[in-house]
Amino acid sequence: MNPYDDLSDDDQIAFLQLEHEFRTQFETDMEDGDNWNWYAPDYMSKVLAAARQLNIEALDAYQTPIGNTLDGGVFSTFMRDVDYIKVQIRIMSSRRVGKMKVGFTAEQKTKLHGYIERMRQEIQQSETNENKKDAIYKILANLNDEISKDRTKYERLADLARSLAGLSKEVEREGAQPWWKWFKLMAGVVDDAKENEPKLPPVQETKRIEAPRKELPKPMDSGGHNSNKSGGNESELDDEIPF
Repeated sequence: MNPYDDLSDDDQIAFLQLEHEFRTQFETDMEDGDNWNWYAPDYMSKVLAAARQLNIEALDAYQTPIGNTLDGGVFSTFMRDVDYIKVQIRIMSSRRVGKMKVGFTAEQKTKLHGYIERMRQEIQQSETNENKKDAIYKILANLNDEISKDRTKYERLADLARSLAGLSKEVEREGAQPWWKWFKLMAGVVDDAKENEPKLPPVQETKRIEAPRKELPKPMDSGGHNSNKSGGNESELDDEIPF
């Protein structure tokens, strides 16, 4: 499967999708062989390319590895930092998705289930083809299940609206679209439920991901030792890199 197919329009979600593919491939490669010096830099290069293209600035302090010179300590730190960023993205994404849901009271759920059943009956009596009917029945069943949950996704209602619009185009005789009455009643219940929900504080700007603060390991010199040009205590010379 091409990891670049069907990427989300949201930069942060697209980064999660791509990083998941890259890490899965890295872990698979490591199971099949022991060429860490090739697979680790390859994973890191791909993740950094995705981060820079998708504006994930929290990884800007890292440089793309050159050849097979990647230090194991740097790679371990990189993996932890990627996980740190992924957790933040998932939290912010979850809060955004939460705003696209609504909770119903028991009374409202009863009304909605009743409206769905009336729509199903009206569609069953319509003159549209059976394949179209079956597609809408499936959407109604999914919507019924969604309404039974603690919170319902708006997208289920949007799916139903699109299907009903398509069905209305197929049935042209006057009075053959009674399902819209029940859909409008459903929409009214949804509006009332959303209006009565407690107002949550605004979600933090999604582009702002906090970068880890740490000390990166010193680069290795040609002799395989940590470089320290001044010859002093290395721990005193490590610069804290706020990225």
